[in-house]
Amino acid sequence: MQNLTATRVLLPGIIGPYDAHVDLADHWNGFVRPLFTLDTVRQIATDTQAQADECGRDDVITAHVIDGDTGRSGEHRAVVLVVNWPYWGQDGGAKKATNIVEPTTYGLYGIGGSSWSWEFQTWDCRCEEKNPWHVTVCQCGELRDMQVAAPKGMRATRVSVDGSEAYPAFVAEHARYGQHVTPHFTLDTVRQLAVGTQEAAAQHDPRSAETVHVLETAPDTGGNRGVIVLHIDWFTEVDEGPKDAVRTIVPTEHGLYAVGSDWHWKIAGWWCVCDQDNLWNDNQCNACGLARAEQPKTGLDTAVWKVGRVLRTLVPAVTAALVDLTHLGHICAVFAGDVEVDLGDDTGPFDAETLGEADEILRQALDEAAGDLTGSGWERVPDKRSDRLYRITFPAVRTH
Repeated sequence: MQNLTATRVLLPGIIGPYDAHVDLADHWNGFVRPLFTLDTVRQIATDTQAQADECGRDDVITAHVIDGDTGRSGEHRAVVLVVNWPYWGQDGGAKKATNIVEPTTYGLYGIGGSSWSWEFQTWDCRCEEKNPWHVTVCQCGELRDMQVAAPKGMRATRVSVDGSEAYPAFVAEHARYGQHVTPHFTLDTVRQLAVGTQEAAAQHDPRSAETVHVLETAPDTGGNRGVIVLHIDWFTEVDEGPKDAVRTIVPTEHGLYAVGSDWHWKIAGWWCVCDQDNLWNDNQCNACGLARAEQPKTGLDTAVWKVGRVLRTLVPAVTAALVDLTHLGHICAVFAGDVEVDLGDDTGPFDAETLGEADEILRQALDEAAGDLTGSGWERVPDKRSDRLYRITFPAVRTH
C-alpha cells in the first residue's frame, strides 16, 4: 500500500489502540487520519456502541458494520457507517447524522479521519524517549519489541553468530562479551530469524544448513494467533531423516524462544566513531563517553566529530568552528564558547599541522557528501565576503 505506514492509533482515554494504516504526511488539524481493515472497524463499532450504552447517545458518535450476503464475485459485502448522534435532533435528522464510509481501493475504511482526534499510540523506551508506534527502533538503538520486562536474571541486548547480523535478545545477566550465550527471543525476532536463516540456506548449501520456521494460524477475534516454531537441521535430515532433524521450540513462561541454543551466539558489539569497540549493553562508549544514540549518522557528522577531537587536543574547550568553502574548504575561525580562539601561527595555540589535519578531514567528507549541507547540521553564516561560510558545532565533551 503505497505511502501508507502500519501503526497503531487511539483516542486517548476514550477508545483504542487499534491497528491502522496512515499516510504520515496527511493530517487533520494536527491529528492523524487513519485507515482501518474491516475487522478493526468491527472492533471500533463494538467499542463506540458500548460507550454509547454506558454514557448515552446525546454526545456520542458510533460506528456500525452491517453485513450483507456474498456478492456475485464471491466477495463479502458490508456497509460501514458512522452515526453522529448529537446531529439527530437538528435539521436533517437521520440523514445529517449518518455518514456512509466507502472503502479505499485497498479495502480500508477511514473512520473519523476528518473529525476525530486520533493520535498515535506511543511506546516508552528504556532511555525515556517516547516514540510513535510505527517507529520500531528508538534513536538510542533499542527495539520496540524488546521493551517488555526482562525475565528475572536476564538482560536485554543483541546477539550474533560469528559477527553476522545482530538480533535483539535476552541473555543471562552474568554473560560477558566474547562468551557463548544462550539467547531467548521474542516472537517478532524469531520471525526475523526465520527469514534470515532461510535466505542464508538458499544462498549457500541447503543440505548442511539450519533453518527456523514460524507456522501461524489466522488471528482470532481477540487478535491472537496459534504459533509453532520449528528448527530444522538439514544435515541431520540427510543422514537420519526428518524425524530427527526437526525440533519444535516451545516458548518459555515469558513467551520467549531459545532458538539455536547450540549455535555460537555471542553478545554483539557496536563501534564508536572514536574507533572503540563496545558491548551492546553499554549505552556510552567506554573510551570517549559518546552515547550510542548520539553516534554520527552521516559522513559529514563523522567529520565534524573528528575535527572536534583534533582541535581539542590543543584546546579542550573548543565548541565550534567556521568553515569557508569558497575555494578549497578550510577552517577560518575556531570558538571556545563565545570566545574566538586566535589562529595566528605565532600567537595562537594551534599549529599549522593541526589545522591542516582538520581541514583535510573536512575536505574528504565534503568530496563524498551529497545534498544540502544545512540538512547535516551545518549552519550557513551570512557574510559579505563569502556566500559559502558555515558554522559547525562540535558534540559536547563527555565525562564518565
